Amino acid sequence: MAAEDEQGEAGIPLVPPTVPSGPLPPYALAGDPRHEAFREVFAEADRLAVPVLMGGGVVYVQHGLISPRASTALSLIVDPVGFEALLGTLGSAGWVPARAPSRSVIPVAVVSLWHLPSNAYLDLYPIIPGFLRHPVSVFERLWSDRVPMRAFGREVWAVDRLTMMMLAVHSRLGPRSGGPRLEEFRAFFFQQFSVVITPEERARLPDVTRSVGGEGVMRPFFDQLGIPCPPSRVPSLAYARARFGVDEVPSAARLLIGRWDSAVRPRPRFARDVRRARRWVLWAAGPQFILVSRMLPAAALRRRRDLFRALGVAPRTAPRPARET
Repeated sequence: MAAEDEQGEAGIPLVPPTVPSGPLPPYALAGDPRHEAFREVFAEADRLAVPVLMGGGVVYVQHGLISPRASTALSLIVDPVGFEALLGTLGSAGWVPARAPSRSVIPVAVVSLWHLPSNAYLDLYPIIPGFLRHPVSVFERLWSDRVPMRAFGREVWAVDRLTMMMLAVHSRLGPRSGGPRLEEFRAFFFQQFSVVITPEERARLPDVTRSVGGEGVMRPFFDQLGIPCPPSRVPSLAYARARFGVDEVPSAARLLIGRWDSAVRPRPRFARDVRRARRWVLWAAGPQFILVSRMLPAAALRRRRDLFRALGVAPRTAPRPARET
């Protein structure tokens, strides 16, 4: 195979080498109409040379972290650089927002889509909330640790086992991260992962956490494993810009999104390591918070409009899933 076939236009390896197949959840098997819809998503990402990493149910299973089970959604971590191009292509292929866009002044990081013909659901993560370094740097780190897997009748790239454990215990991840059963799931994962994590993975955990800026959201996992957690940090400016979708982010908004995305549910608290930064923000509270009060509603509205624009659909005419009507 020619080098350009292996790497694509952007020098990105698009097709992993031959990989072993593990057991797959029912929705990943041939014959389900969602199977072909998900295959097309990967095919479009390949065509656009947009790197994507699979997470979620299929990856849990193939890493031996949970038993096979049915799920209706595919989770993909997407290179932020190519995210809008991929979103536009998916909109042309019939994918629409899976739920009414959030009216919260804090924009939702996950983009959830629904495919009417197949009833498939897709969760896209151009940003992982709580991983506070530059979103591109975060993706590059996760991409460097990727592993090949086979799913939906083709080879794909997926997050490695340690990253999958980190995402599983992430209390702010996913469209239902505030659900009432969150703590039950986290308790199960904590217990499960403390048993199956290998010495090599334990040794890598602090470095991976530092490299993505995930100290705040990973602290409970470190506590469960009985190892020291690296100090938390203020979110990078690039992270704050990406989360709000604006170029001008007041310092108070930057600290606010860091606190929001690093809070440990169900009782949010500000990481003790950024107290000095918080005091500085409070000292400058007057003009800073006036700027924030003006920026947040406008930023949230812009994010909602940008989503529909990128997909090429009108908010009032887009079909809605049955579970949303």
